[in-house]
Amino acid sequence: MSYGNQPGGYGPPQGGGYDSSGGYGSGGYGTPPGGHDPYGGYGYGAPPPRGNNGMAIAALVMGIAGLFACGITSIVGAVLGHISLSQIKRTGEEGRGMAIAGLVLSYFGIACWVLVLGGLLFLGIIGSSY
Repeated sequence: MSYGNQPGGYGPPQGGGYDSSGGYGSGGYGTPPGGHDPYGGYGYGAPPPRGNNGMAIAALVMGIAGLFACGITSIVGAVLGHISLSQIKRTGEEGRGMAIAGLVLSYFGIACWVLVLGGLLFLGIIGSSY
């Protein structure tokens, strides 16, 4: 009994099968029509994620800590926030939101502690005049 090309049957594979060179044939799994790779040249799947900027994380931590540590770490947080924003702009890393949040918290912490120290100084001047 012969299973050759019978009407209505399945014929031999038409490309896309395993070939003798050790790989799969061109079965439509290459670059799509239109000439560009939608995955950015990384093959299959999404491109690898970009990492967060370390100084942006540090700026956020320093900004939060500055609210409780008399504003000393807020000054460091503001400096780190500005440095991290310039690095993010230059390198394209993630973490812009953390850097901005660190800056806002740092400046808020500095302003709060300046007001507290100014108020204490004002009370000290008024209290010594009586």
